[in-house]
Amino acid sequence: MSKLSDYAILLIGFSFLFLLINKIAFGSSLILGIGILILLNLKIILKQSKKILSKISRHEILIYALFLFTFLISAFLSIKPYRSIPVILYLNLFVILSFCIFLILLENKKKANFLFNILSISFALSALLVFIYNVSNYEFHELSKFKGFVNLMTIFTVLNCFLIKSKFNYITIFLLIPNIIMSGSSASILGILVGIFLCLIFFCLKKLQVLYRLKYFIFTISVCFSIILSFLLYKNLPTKFDQNSITNFEFKIPTNLIDHHRQFVWGFSIQKFILKPLFGYGQDSSNFIDGSQEDIGSKYTGDMNFIPSHPHNFLIEILLETGIFGTISFILLIYIINARVWKLHQSLKFKLHLIFLNSCFWGSSLVNFSFWLGWWQASYFLLLSLIASKAFINKIEK
Repeated sequence: MSKLSDYAILLIGFSFLFLLINKIAFGSSLILGIGILILLNLKIILKQSKKILSKISRHEILIYALFLFTFLISAFLSIKPYRSIPVILYLNLFVILSFCIFLILLENKKKANFLFNILSISFALSALLVFIYNVSNYEFHELSKFKGFVNLMTIFTVLNCFLIKSKFNYITIFLLIPNIIMSGSSASILGILVGIFLCLIFFCLKKLQVLYRLKYFIFTISVCFSIILSFLLYKNLPTKFDQNSITNFEFKIPTNLIDHHRQFVWGFSIQKFILKPLFGYGQDSSNFIDGSQEDIGSKYTGDMNFIPSHPHNFLIEILLETGIFGTISFILLIYIINARVWKLHQSLKFKLHLIFLNSCFWGSSLVNFSFWLGWWQASYFLLLSLIASKAFINKIEK
């Protein structure tokens, strides 16, 4: 049984290496590995889940119920229910499976460290392969193939410094910047900047010992700043999409910050959101909205559509597809999950890594691919469960 458990961990760890091949290889390896581990550790999962679930408060249960309720309404009112319902199912599946991994690792430090080591090796090999590919194809300018994977690699490179000390970590760290530059991954750069900025703010406030006393004030200022920034962004995006308006539109937002195409995509998406603000058009359905597949018709965008496949901004995407109610309930769900993880350990190192994981993931998602991509969602919840299990193990050891 121990051998089988090790093989399952190998499948989970090397699934990220398989992601370089394709998403099916990644998903098959990850789900198979997690499935085997769950079957081998059912007693542990049941025992630990009873302890943890008994501590869940009523408001947390209410938030999860609200999330399910609003998302199901969006799915049933969706313009494409056959697309919306499956993505809700696998979003919840990722949450449950990651929770199970967390419970399993709590009981076995040796297995946890083995998984952390395998992940370190897996990402080191991945970083090396991406680097070799980028260097060998540099003169042909075919470097965007692994752009999405580099986003994930960026998060893991920092996070792995908390999970385990390994010589393989240096390979990933050393190759990270060259891979970002050669892959042209602007989302990774944004994620790093947001991560560093928020970690720096938290670190300064913590050292000044004003974080607890001013937490509500800081929260209020942050919300107000976000609202003002969002309003300014909205006011400067395109709002009319007839050919004359598109041709004569003057870009007030610098196009080296937000490219021409994204400005039209975001402007179009927001105008469509205004038409169905409560529950949206349904999850994973934005590119089926009326008019979304028409050519923009601008000299700056070529033959690109108003929504090529998704809005390229997770917040706009969730607003457009689940409405105000779905978006609020989703944000609350992510908050209560992270609030639980936050309480697992009080070390500054842990909290900074948790902040970086979230700020880099959600920051890069502001200009990134669709949130509904299974491998992107699965990676977030799995990495969250790993950092949580490591924090819990460290707490027990102390």
